[in-house]
Amino acid sequence: MNRRPVTREAAISAAARALTAGVAKRAAMSPREAAEAAYYPGHPLGSVDAIETEILRRRKAAATSPARTDRAA
Repeated sequence: MNRRPVTREAAISAAARALTAGVAKRAAMSPREAAEAAYYPGHPLGSVDAIETEILRRRKAAATSPARTDRAA
């Protein structure tokens, strides 16, 4: 297989597109759907219910806090 080398910039752009798509897909899920998708045996939160509670907490916090444009802070 003869593939062209990928530049660093192209790889970063592709990764950013994949991350953005994944975040949008997760955000479109209900808290329960997202919790079920995130659960695996041995998950640190222990159960789908606990994950759902954490998702609800984080979404509420994000909705009530001012928008951040500087993610590095």
